[in-house]
Amino acid sequence: MKPAPATKAGIDLPRMLAVGDIAPDCTMPDTGGNRVHLRSDSIAGHPVVLAFCPRRSAASNEILQKLAWRFEVFKANGAFVFAVSPSPISDPTLPFPVLLDPEERVFAGFTVPRDRASIVVLRRNYHVAGIVVGEADGEVAAALSLVEGMAWERQTVLMPVHPPVLLLPEALTGDDCERLITAFDTTGQTFIERPPPIGDFLNGVDFKMRVPEHGRKDRIDHFFFDRGVLAFLNNRFNRIVPEIAKAFQYQITQSETLRVARYEGHRGGSLHGHRDNSPPTPYRKFAMSINLNAKDFEGGELRFPEFGDQRYRPESGTAIVFSSSLLHEAMHVTFGRRYVLLAFLF
Repeated sequence: MKPAPATKAGIDLPRMLAVGDIAPDCTMPDTGGNRVHLRSDSIAGHPVVLAFCPRRSAASNEILQKLAWRFEVFKANGAFVFAVSPSPISDPTLPFPVLLDPEERVFAGFTVPRDRASIVVLRRNYHVAGIVVGEADGEVAAALSLVEGMAWERQTVLMPVHPPVLLLPEALTGDDCERLITAFDTTGQTFIERPPPIGDFLNGVDFKMRVPEHGRKDRIDHFFFDRGVLAFLNNRFNRIVPEIAKAFQYQITQSETLRVARYEGHRGGSLHGHRDNSPPTPYRKFAMSINLNAKDFEGGELRFPEFGDQRYRPESGTAIVFSSSLLHEAMHVTFGRRYVLLAFLF
């Protein structure tokens, strides 16, 4: 078996920032002249709340006052709060810094409105958790709800033996997951027995293949060649590729043909772990899987036997990434159908 045709794993950031995207890196001065880097070590690992206050916006003062009133609650939930404004804001009562963006470059990078106040909430890993535009009360309440919803990430846990895996929430949105499931169910209904020669892959038509590894009978893979689907998936890789570089010091540039696997019914065969870089695919460096419908099935956990019997069952849209050298196994689905996006990266 030859490697499947490679696709580019990542393109330029989307024009409009969306939930799950990595926020633009930026440094701004505060009103005291101090340079504030939003990804600095002293801020990283905390939620960040950015109140964007355009020039001459009547709602800006109201937003700032509402944030000031709830500041201690944000702080108790581990969040850093900043105002971002093109010009200094004269209000010594504000309990959080005002960062200056005189040319509105940061406004542009975050793709927020220039004519009305808005709030952007960032996760602890600097991914966008929410972009809120509306009335001041609603914006601040929504921002606080997002921060409080991330409280579970701050729980102190003493870890036992743990495999070196990376979990990335919101790599795909709910709509993204539905789109891929629909594509599986409605397109590419031609089945093939084995991958065709590489040249034949380039016909732009999706297809399916049964994957009977270790004698199992419950898995069907749908291979994507539709240009629209591939463009959207490559765009989503911008949320994943930089995190792999940060976590594992490895720069991903390519992926095998992307696929969705469906697990359903009796597994058959034998329970058996495997490594994704075993011959004939030794070039694979990392594997990634993203559950698309975690609430619709039971079982289907991922485990890494060399590190114990911990079971991983990420929520829909959450990516789990791990080295292709790790022994791993997808467990039997005991109820429902499991749809999962799979990628092999190098």
